[in-house]
This record gives sequence, C-alpha cells and structure tokens, in this order.
Amino acid sequence: MKFAHIADAHLGAFSKNPRLRDLNLKAFEKAIDKSVEGRVDFILIAGDLFHNPIPDMEIVRRTVEILKRAKDEGIRIYAIYGSHDFSAGTTSLLDVLHTAGLFRKAVNYEVNGDKLRLIPVKDDTGASIVGISGLSSAAEVEYFEHLDREYLENIPNPKIFTFHTSITELKPSYISDRYAVPKSLLPKGFDYYAGGHLHERIVSDLNGAPLIYPGALFGATYNDLDILNERGFFIVEDFRPRFVKIEVCKFFKRVIKADGLSAKELEEKLMELSRGDYGESVVILKVKGELVSGRVSDIDFHTIRENFRKTALDVLLNTYALGSRERRKIEVIGETKEDIENEALKKISRYGFSTTRRVFEILKERKPEDMVSRDFANRLMEQMMEILRELREEEPPPKTPGSQPAELEEKRVGRRTLFDFGGG
Repeated sequence: MKFAHIADAHLGAFSKNPRLRDLNLKAFEKAIDKSVEGRVDFILIAGDLFHNPIPDMEIVRRTVEILKRAKDEGIRIYAIYGSHDFSAGTTSLLDVLHTAGLFRKAVNYEVNGDKLRLIPVKDDTGASIVGISGLSSAAEVEYFEHLDREYLENIPNPKIFTFHTSITELKPSYISDRYAVPKSLLPKGFDYYAGGHLHERIVSDLNGAPLIYPGALFGATYNDLDILNERGFFIVEDFRPRFVKIEVCKFFKRVIKADGLSAKELEEKLMELSRGDYGESVVILKVKGELVSGRVSDIDFHTIRENFRKTALDVLLNTYALGSRERRKIEVIGETKEDIENEALKKISRYGFSTTRRVFEILKERKPEDMVSRDFANRLMEQMMEILRELREEEPPPKTPGSQPAELEEKRVGRRTLFDFGGG
C-alpha cells in the first residue's frame, strides 16, 4: 500500500497578490504530480485544501484540473475539512467536489447517546480511513472527548486516522492548550496518524505508529513564508513515511538593523540593497531598531519595494520593529465630529485613509436586533480579515507559523449538538 499525505494547501491564499497566489497553487500542482509519478494508490488531504469555504472560481477551476489528472490515473482521493474550508451552516466547496465524484470525504459518523462514532471509509487496498474534521476556532476539540474509542480501536487493521487539530505535546507554545488535544485522546491501534493544521513539518509517533504533520505546501500567511524552511508532503509506503520536498521558488531573507542610523542612512542602505539581482526570488526583509534621527515615515519604502520587484518575484518588507526617537503631536481641527475623525485618521493612518476609515466604520457597526451575537461577531471578523488580507506586507506576524492569529484569538464556541460537525 502506498499513499500521499498532504495538508494545508490553502489554495486561494494571498488573494490580493497574484504572484504568491499562483506560487501556492503551483506547489499543490507539484505535490499532486509527484504523487502520480510515485504511483500512489490514493491521496489523503488532511484539511485546508482551500483557504476559504467558497474560494475564487478560477482557483476552483485550476484545482479541479489538477485533481482530475490524479483521478484519471486511477488514484483515489480522500479529504477532510480544515478550519479554513469548513463553515457551519454553509455548503463548502469540498461538499460540491465530493458530490461531483472528484474525491471522497473521509468524514462519516453516527451519534449514540454522548458518543461520537466515526465510521471508516474503506479503500480498495483494504485500508480503513477514519477522519475527524477541523472546525473554525478549534471547536472540534470537544468532539475528541466524546469519541467512541472502543469502536475505533476494534476496527481491523490496516487503518489510518486523519485529523486537522493541534496535538498538545506537539503544538507551538503560542497555541493555548484549550485549542489542542493530548495524544491520550487519539484512538489507539492505528497504523498511521495523518495530521493537518500545524504548518511546520512535525514527525512523531503514537505507540510506535507514525504521527505526522507534513506542514504547509507553500504557506498561507506572510509569516509562513518567512519562518518555514523546507516545504512538502509525505509519501507513505507500507506505513513507512518519506518526506517529499516541494520548491516552487527561492527565498532571500535578511534582517536589517537600524540602531544608530538616521532615517536617511537607513533609506540609502535599503535603496542599495534593492538594486541587486534577486533571480526570481521572494525577498523577505525585517527592518528593526530605533532611528537616531528622522521618522520612519521619512523613508521612501514605495520606491524601495518597486526597485526590488524589478528582479524579485515579490518583496515582503516588515517594519513593525522599526521605531524612531522623534515623536510629534497630532493637532486636529474640525467643525463636526466626523470632520475631526476624518482628519485624525488621515494624520495617523499608516495604511492609508481609506483602509483606516473602513476599519473605523466596521467597529462602529451595531448588531441588528434580528441577528444572534455569534453570527454578528463572525461577520465582523470576516470583514476585518478581508482588510488584513488586502494589506499584504503589512500583515503583523505571529511568533511561529501555523494557525491564523485571529483564529487563535477567537473564543471557542461549543456546538449545541454533535451533529454540527462537518460530516456526510
């Protein structure tokens, strides 16, 4: 038996940056092509195939084209929901592709009292595939506590357990324990544990059986692009995993220290760097420190970026740790409250007046009387996330790669029943 274990493709990420969006899709295409070349029996996608439940239709078209190449070669494809491509109460694109027969969802279940019984999908190789989906805000964590583990452990081998959840013993420190499950809640006796959700590659085991997160194929955030080193997936033959590296571009990364420099000196340093030949690489620069004179706003970052883009695929310029000793007061005069707000926003906005105005309007919005609080909060969150996605380089990074920061900060809301789960 031979299968590919892929996770966290996040197709459709970087929606406002066509170059990065296409590189992400190219990474997925390479993974599928390598799976076909490796003559795998089936492909297992452990969540977050798409970055959104309803992605851009051009992304969908190209994804279908790629998956169909594998299907036409007789390779079966199984998938579970991730926290990004699942949406409670809304039909996900995964449902549509499942119904169309492009792949099969590995999520089936029954509820018996307070027990959640996951029903295996039987592959032609004889392997049983058991899946539990990832949900937004890690709401699936509570379902692990209700798993009918006795039933799962009595399923005959060979069997694979696939999930899209952080494991307490393996997760990065910035993820709270309440958004993760301990290894002890995983069903025992499986031959392979196919994880998704954590974007870095992690190789572990459960009672001797491989427990693996392949990591993101490319990355879903700018922080992923900075932090992740090797990207890829696993081909597993007779439950012996082998990492397959995926590289669709080079990365040029550098930290620029501004301590002791004036704004003009830092600008000259960055200008000189921007005139180099970066050979179709993605350039990632972190500029940090405190300027001794001049303000950060005095530096012509626009021209610096444009210079880099003459040879680089793109440039990500992070200046969040850059400051200045100079400070200035903002004086605002206006006849009305709105005049004062507008003038203040013009003066303090680092992203541009229109963006800051949009944020201000979203935060001022009141909940309609006929809308429940959770739906209203979700709507505000989606509006804010859309603005963040548009800000490209200015996205503040978390400490390590993996889940979206906003997702981690959301308060997890338990479902009313075990049925609101993403099966079918």
